[in-house]
Amino acid sequence: MFDWLRQLLLNAKARRELLEVLEHQAQAAKEQLNESLLLAHTATHPETKVTRLEFAKSKFAELQTIATEHPRMRLTNEQEVDAAIKLLEEEFAQAGYYAMTEARRRQSVSAHVNLSQEAEKLLAINRERR
Repeated sequence: MFDWLRQLLLNAKARRELLEVLEHQAQAAKEQLNESLLLAHTATHPETKVTRLEFAKSKFAELQTIATEHPRMRLTNEQEVDAAIKLLEEEFAQAGYYAMTEARRRQSVSAHVNLSQEAEKLLAINRERR
C-alpha cells in the first residue's frame, strides 16, 4: 500500500549517498589539483613540472565535469585556476620544458626498441645453439 512512499525514501537515500561520494571525490580532486599546481610551479626538474601540470589539468577537468553534472556543486574560482594553468603552460613552453620532456620520452622509446632488437639477437643466438 505504501510502496510508493518506501521507493521515494529509498531514492532520496540513494541520491544523498551519491552526493556524499561526489563531494568526497570533488574534495580529493581539489586537493590533488592544488598540490599538483604547487609542485608544477616549485619543482626544479622540467619533466616533473610538466607531468604535475598535466595531472593538475586532469583534476581540473574532473572538477568541471562534476560541477556541470551536479549544479549543487560549483567551482568558486574556475577562472583563476584556468588562468594559472595557462600561465604555467606558457612559461613551460617558453622555457622549452615540453620539448625536453618529449625528447626524453623519445629516448626512452628508442632505448626500448634497441633493447628489443638486442633481445631478438640473443634469442636467435640461443636458437642456433640448440
